[in-house]
Amino acid sequence: MAQIPSLLNTGATSSTSGGDFDTLNDLDLDAFLKLLITEMQNQDPLNPMDNSEMLAQINQLREIGSTDKLTNTLDSVLLGQNITSSTNLIGRDVSALSDDNQRVSGTVTRVSIEEGKPKLHLDLAMQADPSIETGDLDKGEYGYRIVWQDENGQLEGVELSGNDAVSTLSDVNNYSSIQLHNLPVTATAKQIYRTDKSGEGDYRLVGILTNGSQSSYHDTTADDARSETRQTGTFFSDPTFRNRSFKISLNNISEVVNHGS
Repeated sequence: MAQIPSLLNTGATSSTSGGDFDTLNDLDLDAFLKLLITEMQNQDPLNPMDNSEMLAQINQLREIGSTDKLTNTLDSVLLGQNITSSTNLIGRDVSALSDDNQRVSGTVTRVSIEEGKPKLHLDLAMQADPSIETGDLDKGEYGYRIVWQDENGQLEGVELSGNDAVSTLSDVNNYSSIQLHNLPVTATAKQIYRTDKSGEGDYRLVGILTNGSQSSYHDTTADDARSETRQTGTFFSDPTFRNRSFKISLNNISEVVNHGS
């Protein structure tokens, strides 16, 4: 029976259609053990592996095991440090890039471990704020309806009107646009409808978010530039639609606010 080539020869390479690879470097500890046992089982009984070669391979096995344990230990230490750093941020205000590529700011409410890594959670309420960024909105109060279809085709949405309407009236700031933040995650596109500056009348289309996970919209549309498409039907609304949780990796935090400093 043919002898399997020694696993100890780290300089040996095997050619494949995809190129060369280093046999030892491609093995983890379990794979090394399995191949060593297979080699011993299939060696030529008339020409077995000599004792010096066997001893050399066992020593090599010990080195690989030691490296494997060291790697696991370092990974555990790093995870522990990251968990400590993350939990220390609970209750702190941060600015960061969320896992779904949204720029968010808010208070860290909790930490979870996913795939061996800590994730910070920001539970943020939906917001609609006047903005001094360039836009064509006049001074006034604006109502909004953000609607979408669920997986079953039922119309759902959120309405900002009455006390929740957004005011661009100010004696200090020259507001000319409105920022919508922390919009809910939806299975389909979100349509954004708005009243004119009176805060009443027809809700007419001003924007569409085709990506259901997109959480923000900057409204710069003048009253007379709104679409003729109107939102007139009823839709299902749930208070939970006004809240959204974002997940953040520790290395995606750009700023931590220290209150009272």
